[in-house]
Amino acid sequence: MPTTLITQIIWAAIFAVCLFGLLKGGPGERFGAGLTLAIAIAFQIVNIILPTEARAVPHLVLDGVLALGFLVLAVRYASLWLGGVMLLQGVQFSLHAYFFVTKLTPGVTYAVVNNLVTCGTLVGILLGTVAYLRHARAEREALAAKPVTPTV
Repeated sequence: MPTTLITQIIWAAIFAVCLFGLLKGGPGERFGAGLTLAIAIAFQIVNIILPTEARAVPHLVLDGVLALGFLVLAVRYASLWLGGVMLLQGVQFSLHAYFFVTKLTPGVTYAVVNNLVTCGTLVGILLGTVAYLRHARAEREALAAKPVTPTV
């Protein structure tokens, strides 16, 4: 399977953003980044091990796991970025389900939607991590600026 430049760019972005989320994010960002990275690697393993005609069910299962993981995170942490990413993963799952049920061969539309959802997920993780860092910094500054009252 030849790798195109866009595939290499997307993989670089997946690793960079997920690593940023894992190292700098809060609990929700770390879990979301780790889950995204794990599922992306699992997709690659499925694509290497299985022939093209046998990949539909594993792809559907992996997308379902990722969508369910983001649903749990969105309910647990009630964050705007998690809600957006959860919706994007619902679109991704629907895309795979549609192609699975109709037995269509994935083409350009499939690839474009798949890549846009992946990029949207990465943007969500990136923005969520940046928001967490800004919130944590503001909290530290507020704590440092708070006057200390002597106890008697």
